Amino acid sequence: MKHLANWSSGLNADLDRLRSEDRYRTLRSGQTRLNFSSNDYLSLNSSGVLWKMLREISAESGPGVGSTGSRLLSGHHPYFDAAESEFARFTGFESALLFHSGYAANVGVLQAVLTARDTVFCDRLCHASILDGIRISGARRFYFNHNDFNHLEDQIRKRTSDKAANVWVVTESVFSMDGDSPDLQALARLADDYGLLLYLDEAHALGVTGKRGEGLLASQGLQDRFAVAVYPCGKAPGVSGAFVCGQSVLRETLINQCRSFIFSTAQPPILAELLRRVIALLPELNQKREFLQNLGTSLRNGLSEMGLAAGRSTTHIVPVVLGESERSISWMKHLLSAGLDVRAIRPPTVPEGQARLRVNLQAGHTMEDVNILSKELYTLLQSERSSS
Repeated sequence: MKHLANWSSGLNADLDRLRSEDRYRTLRSGQTRLNFSSNDYLSLNSSGVLWKMLREISAESGPGVGSTGSRLLSGHHPYFDAAESEFARFTGFESALLFHSGYAANVGVLQAVLTARDTVFCDRLCHASILDGIRISGARRFYFNHNDFNHLEDQIRKRTSDKAANVWVVTESVFSMDGDSPDLQALARLADDYGLLLYLDEAHALGVTGKRGEGLLASQGLQDRFAVAVYPCGKAPGVSGAFVCGQSVLRETLINQCRSFIFSTAQPPILAELLRRVIALLPELNQKREFLQNLGTSLRNGLSEMGLAAGRSTTHIVPVVLGESERSISWMKHLLSAGLDVRAIRPPTVPEGQARLRVNLQAGHTMEDVNILSKELYTLLQSERSSS
């Protein structure tokens, strides 16, 4: 048993190191007075809208719950076809394929469509699922500065070789830690100039961006310029899963070659039907989207008046950049004690020296809720200034 004890000792040493670096994480449950950490951007979950839909579906669909197999075996159901057709129409793509999660979609799709002969340029701040998928693919990979397409073009000129089978650029429409967006029109022009294939993750834009909540890409009519668009549904839609959109040949390729799709038990079909109904509802929620944008503007203005940095945010995700991990944890604990759930985000999730509080605004918040948060932040700032 000595080998097991040695292994456990090593794990404990790694955890101690994380504690010493203020990077140790724990699971926490429980209610707070105001929740600013949830991704329930349209408040569809917290308002009970999803629960009502799910009860209706359960009454209609009968006693079965689990899919009982992968979709290529016993797990397929008409609900999946209906949800995928609805989503393809909603976003204006030829086809869509539903995955378990955004992580499963990004890792699986990138592994399936990239080859070792491809070259990939990825925004430095892309989600871990994207970075992992590119790494597993074996493609030649490089990273460009966040939303800096001049740097990207410079990298393309220097790094692309004639031996590359395909050259890809991978980015996101709304970045989860900064709340900002790339210039997709400029990226499309760059793709035309250099023959690039484009891949976009719309996790934090779906439901929130565009007049119908269709996301940044479809709202700008750029569907035919992107090879792959991934739409995780655990944020504004409030459920789970992820639709992967593109040409019909992409869907067929993924069904036949994507390991995270082929070798996973399908999610419960009732969740696919729940997603279909949520997607059908999104176009009706423009008033919520406008109010959410107003909340973000109000909070950013308040932070600016206090002298606190909100980074490059232009959306419902508003970072309060504090710098050091210890400071961000201290502020988070104070806010929690005041009944405000705001989470500290630390390296390696964000770069060194850019630890922050991430404020996720939701349509169920009020202007008074934002004012309460601003007042608490102001109290913390004044406390620091008086003690220095």
